[in-house]
Amino acid sequence: MIDLDEPALKERLRRRTPEGRYEISDIDLVLNIRARQAEGNTGGVRILCEALLERCAFEFQRRTHGLRHRPELREEAIANMNEHLLREAMDPTEIFMTQNFIHYLRCLCADEFTRVLRQEGLHYRRDKDGRPSGRPQHVPRALIEPLRPSPADDEGASLSADVADPHDQFERLHAVDESQRILTYLTDPLDRMIMVLRAIDGMKWDDIALVCKRTERTVRLRYERARSYLRECIDRERITTIQGTQAKS
Repeated sequence: MIDLDEPALKERLRRRTPEGRYEISDIDLVLNIRARQAEGNTGGVRILCEALLERCAFEFQRRTHGLRHRPELREEAIANMNEHLLREAMDPTEIFMTQNFIHYLRCLCADEFTRVLRQEGLHYRRDKDGRPSGRPQHVPRALIEPLRPSPADDEGASLSADVADPHDQFERLHAVDESQRILTYLTDPLDRMIMVLRAIDGMKWDDIALVCKRTERTVRLRYERARSYLRECIDRERITTIQGTQAKS
């Protein structure tokens, strides 16, 4: 177990062996993050997470070098890699990264890099020589919004149009309780914050990005992913409820 009270802890976390390996391995660092999280030691988790991000920063920069001509996309890809890494480092059920961390990190970088290319319509099929061929494999996100039949949700669109009586006090209290319950499905605090600020408080995207200290593109992406995930959770709830009712009858 890493001693968080050790005076030279930061130096020790950066120290390498003569073979070039870290004195405290990446896997040990992840295991200690999870142990501190189980103890409720948020300060310790933060210190160790910062050390893990510092170690992976060079790999994230190297793996996104292909986006150097699009710095905003590169920034988004690196931010997503950081968030993905920390989320799984604190997830005790994620065992791949504790078995082969280097391979895990390469897979994470490749997945996030490809995802950014797909969402921007920059991901092409390649021929046998590795050259791009044919059309992009995804419609750029900038073109998707205008094609959607639903009303634009950029500037204060009504988010409660399907409520029978928005002024009913009971309905309002019930809606607040239900919203809080549904939001518990989101394990990431940043996802919950973005969802609350946008879906409940109705804040603008640029204001949310400022509050969350992320780019507007990253905030929008996380919101869409969180909304899709919550929709899946609610659908599963509905199916479970229907099956339970049928079983009783």
